[in-house]
Amino acid sequence: SCSFDNTAQVEQMKLDRTTLQLLIVTIAILALLVIINSERGYRMEEVPQLPVMKDSRGSENKFDSNLTVSVSGDVCGGCHMSGKPFIPQAMKVKGHTGGGAYCLTCHKISHDRHPIDDNVTCEKCHGTTPGMPVFVSGSIPCNNCHDYPDPLLPSFGNLITIHRDRGVACTKCHTDDCSKCHSEIGADKKWEKRLTHFRTIVRT
Repeated sequence: SCSFDNTAQVEQMKLDRTTLQLLIVTIAILALLVIINSERGYRMEEVPQLPVMKDSRGSENKFDSNLTVSVSGDVCGGCHMSGKPFIPQAMKVKGHTGGGAYCLTCHKISHDRHPIDDNVTCEKCHGTTPGMPVFVSGSIPCNNCHDYPDPLLPSFGNLITIHRDRGVACTKCHTDDCSKCHSEIGADKKWEKRLTHFRTIVRT
């Protein structure tokens, strides 16, 4: 009877030791996961979200979950909204210098909105030869009248300000990894510093 009790106690101690070892290994793995996740960036409750914005037609532009990166709108605006009437770096981005080519991806031409009068004639859009408006020197005739900051003045390529002022989110046009455009601008020291900062933000 005494031998049986000792054997049971030894078996119980082995079970307790195994349980303790398993508990220690589990805690170590959980601690390692916490450390790894804390180095990756935000905790889930801290992940910045893009605001819901309304475009000029009143429809909501919600954050697109298919984006490669998820950063807040302020990250874009921090660099792109310099407060200057003209943002020179915008002229270096191919997509911002299409002379209206990119406008037509969202904006449609409508004769109902352009009734013929003293200011709007067929020739202003179509030229002297009847036909569809065409690109002339990399621009379309719409730009002659409709551009930032006043629709009657040219925008000088400042597409960012004209859209932001009307509540159009950056993600309305930019639905891919931001670094696709940001890597093509140039290699000067000022830009490299910004690009390094941008890549750090995207990783976190």
